[in-house]
Amino acid sequence: MTVLSHLGRAVRSESAKLSWRNSLWYAVVPLAVLIPVSLNFGIAKATESNTINGGGGMYTNNAAYWILVFSTFILMSGGVSSMCAEFKNNTIETAFVIQPRRWMLPVAKLIVFGVIAAVTALMTTFVILWGFPNLFPSIWGRVDAFSADGIRLLFGVPVFTVLICALGLGLSALVPKPGLVVMIILLWKFGIEVFATFIPGDLGLFVQRLSPFKNGELGAGQLSTIKSLFGGQNGSLLYFAVLCLIVFVAGTVRLSVSDMKGS
Repeated sequence: MTVLSHLGRAVRSESAKLSWRNSLWYAVVPLAVLIPVSLNFGIAKATESNTINGGGGMYTNNAAYWILVFSTFILMSGGVSSMCAEFKNNTIETAFVIQPRRWMLPVAKLIVFGVIAAVTALMTTFVILWGFPNLFPSIWGRVDAFSADGIRLLFGVPVFTVLICALGLGLSALVPKPGLVVMIILLWKFGIEVFATFIPGDLGLFVQRLSPFKNGELGAGQLSTIKSLFGGQNGSLLYFAVLCLIVFVAGTVRLSVSDMKGS
């Protein structure tokens, strides 16, 4: 059998584990959709009733904010939980006996969970970009799913989500503890990158412009407080992709190295 055939079997094996009882279907995916939709709906209703100041309404390049803040990390948790459970339940050894090519396990998980995450992120982004302008034309009327900014988000948000899944899976292979993996990623995103905004002067601005998640969000098409050091949105997205894939490859290599040491 070819490598692609083995990888196809590994992907089918991962897909078969996702029965209807898996938390991915009744918790992860629904929450990834409902949280940004509910937040946007609540804010729009409050703005419409003059409960809060809407600040002139919504623009396309800021419409995916809640998806990037919540949905991406929620969807990442599905892959993280799956990878860490292999270690916790000792099923990883069985998997490696069936398929000695250890690198296929994280790659197969990335394909399966990445596709699910990308489709969920795309659908959620489209629902918000297309649906909310029709529900709240006075507030979301300037948002256009098929404008240049809208198409950028429809493409960029799923890619950004898949990259975060790769980051989570890589860390899970290195440190197979789901709580710790999620904590590390969220601490970087909402701790270190926020702390960088308090560094004064040009140094602070430079550090912010190196922030991985800020660059990733900029690359996805979201309005950002930084200017790209990497030639624009595509360069920033590529910078974020390289960092995520380095972690993913490191985790995959760690599994392969452990295999060689154990043999």
